[in-house]
Amino acid sequence: CLFLARISAAEPIVLSGSEAGGGTGAGNRLLTIYSTADYIAVEPVLRAYQVTEPDLTIHYHELLSQELYQRVLDEERETADLVWSSAMDLQMKLVHDGYARRFTPTEIVSLPEWSYWRDEAYAVSVEPAVIVYNRRAFDGIEVPATREALLAWLRRGDDRAFQRVGTYDIERSGLGLLLAARDADQSRDFWKLVQALGANQVELFSSSSGLIERVARGDLALAYNVLGSYAASRAQTAEDLGVLLPRDYTLVISRVAFVPYAAVNASAGEDFLDFLLSARGQRILNDRVGFPAVHADVDWNSTLFPENGLTRGYLEPMGVDTRLLIYLDQARRENVIRLWRQALGGPL
Repeated sequence: CLFLARISAAEPIVLSGSEAGGGTGAGNRLLTIYSTADYIAVEPVLRAYQVTEPDLTIHYHELLSQELYQRVLDEERETADLVWSSAMDLQMKLVHDGYARRFTPTEIVSLPEWSYWRDEAYAVSVEPAVIVYNRRAFDGIEVPATREALLAWLRRGDDRAFQRVGTYDIERSGLGLLLAARDADQSRDFWKLVQALGANQVELFSSSSGLIERVARGDLALAYNVLGSYAASRAQTAEDLGVLLPRDYTLVISRVAFVPYAAVNASAGEDFLDFLLSARGQRILNDRVGFPAVHADVDWNSTLFPENGLTRGYLEPMGVDTRLLIYLDQARRENVIRLWRQALGGPL
């Protein structure tokens, strides 16, 4: 039977198809994964893959994006077999600097051109950044569905907004910083929106899961720029949690994966990435994990965001390419953080 163990927070989560001790066993293969995804979220796809590879033991390391990036840099001789992260810019930096090995998945023809760079980095899922809200908090009034409407609601002086809104802390979250930089590029009024959040004493979080739980419980009325996959999954069990894709534009990032050049068991990493990008793996990610699929043959409109009437044509994902590197420019990052601090502390 499958075995799951975690000795401490510093240890990997171990899934073993061999003896109950969790070791690899004689003749067993080992797959080591570094990932920013919550293990509890991706467990279904890991277990589904292990059924097809009964002699495989998986070591799953759940890491913060910056920690993952630094570990791959430090382990230049031997590192994980697959690196899987939502921090697209950091992933692209590693790939661009020669840390990925070349690999072409079996079903490459079913993947959109924006979703991979050369034959090294691949978007495994798409992640809309959404607004989550508590249905009870908005009983009798319309939920703001655009940034203009959100700004107007925040400026209105509604008791439902003051000390009851949340978003990413871009100084602690690499993904939050990327989303803020993208917002600043897309919207002339983004910094006005940040000012209005600050005037309402916005709560700042380093992860989407904390934001989502606070909204689901009703502690917060609304949270801005939350990862849609986690929100849609939680909404299936939290009846008061609503998920809205902004109607003016929706930011879309991806969880990007690659097989490191210094992978200890590169073939194991390649086999698992091939599974993740196959129609079967994508359906599991889509339907059981809640990560919207990239594969052209897997539809996620009705399963993930039914109340938004979403179609793929509505989304404009960030391409997996070297344009992502502009968000790692130090002067640019410092400027975004400076403007963020000013806006949060500025007048309404």
